[in-house]
Amino acid sequence: MDEGLQARQFTLGDLGALLAFLRRVYANDLRRSDRDFWEWHYLKNPLTDSSDLPIWIALDGKRIVGHLAAIETKIKIGEETHKTIWILDLIIDENYRRRGIAKRLVGLAEEFRPIRLGINTHEQKSPELLEARGWKIVASIPRYTRVLFPGNAFLSGSGLKTLVRKAANALYSLRRQAVAKTRPSNGEIGRIERFDDTADRLWENASATRSCIAVRRSEFLNWQYFEQPNKRFEVLGYFYAEKLLGYIVLYFRAPNSHGVIEKAAISDIFFEEAPPETADALVNAALKLAVERRVGRVVTDVLNAQAEAVLRRQGFFRTKSPLLLMVKSDAAKGIALDATQWFVTRGDSDTTIFEESNLDASA
Repeated sequence: MDEGLQARQFTLGDLGALLAFLRRVYANDLRRSDRDFWEWHYLKNPLTDSSDLPIWIALDGKRIVGHLAAIETKIKIGEETHKTIWILDLIIDENYRRRGIAKRLVGLAEEFRPIRLGINTHEQKSPELLEARGWKIVASIPRYTRVLFPGNAFLSGSGLKTLVRKAANALYSLRRQAVAKTRPSNGEIGRIERFDDTADRLWENASATRSCIAVRRSEFLNWQYFEQPNKRFEVLGYFYAEKLLGYIVLYFRAPNSHGVIEKAAISDIFFEEAPPETADALVNAALKLAVERRVGRVVTDVLNAQAEAVLRRQGFFRTKSPLLLMVKSDAAKGIALDATQWFVTRGDSDTTIFEESNLDASA
C-alpha cells in the first residue's frame, strides 16, 4: 500500500466518517449507508463483539478511502465448530484503486479468524485478488428458477402489455404443477413467526448429517429473518407432533407499479433428512404461497445435492449463476475445500442481505 495511506481495524468512533464514505461510493444504493441498516448488520448480530468488529478501513489522513466489512458467524466443519467471518463488502474509492489498499485490507481480515469465507462474483473483481492471496474457489453456487406466471415475471406495463401478460399467464400450463397435491404424510406445514428452541433442536439433529455448514441457531435466525429493517420474510415450517423437522424462508419482492410481484426468492431451506418427504413438502408449500400471490418466478441459490434434487423434482431448472463460494482456511482443509461437503443457501451470502427492501421505510 502506498506511503501516506494507512489501514486499521474500524472502531465505533469512525462510524460517522464510514457512513459518509459509504454514501459516496454507493451513491445509487443508499441503504448501505443507512444507519439503522448498518447497526442491524454489524452491531446487532448476536455473535458480534462491538469492541472488536470485523471491519477494516483505509485512510488518507482522516479521510476513509477503502473499506472491508465482514460479519461474525460460526461454521461447522466435520465435528468441530469454528468462529469465522463472511466477507460481505470490499470497496475502494475509485481515485485510490491499484494502490494496494484492497490487498492490505484483506490481509488484516485474514489475521482475524482462522477460517474466512466469502461469496463473490467475477464482476466484483475480488476473486482474482483473493485467489492471489491463497483463497480457493470451492464451488460455483447453483442458481435455480421456477417460472409460475411468465407474464408477471417478464412483462410489465399497461395497455396492450397488460393483455399480453395475462394471456401469457393463462397459457403457461406448467404453473399448475406448482400446486400439485404434495402433502407430508405424517406432519403438517405451519407458519413460523419467531424461531425458538424447536429450531435449536432441529439444528442439533439436522447438522449431524452435514459436514460444512453455517450454524443455524434460533438467535441468529431471528436476527437474520425477523429483525432486518424494512424487510419481511415468510417462514414456513414442517412440524410433526410439535417437533420442527425443517423450515423454508421466502422473500417476496415488493409489487411493481402495476401491482405485480415479479420475483420471490427462497432465502434459506434447512431440514432433517428423514422423513424423506420433508424437503419436498417445504418447497411445494413455498410454491403454493407464491402461486397464491401470482408471483412471476421463484429463484434460489443452493449448494447441496439433496436440496438441489428436491428443487428439480419441484419443477425448478438450473440457470447461470455468478456466485462463487471462496474459502481460506487454516483448519480442516480437506473438508472445507471439498464442494461436495458444503450446505450453502442464498441466506448465507450478501445476496439476501442486500436485496431490495420490500417494506416501505416511511410507513
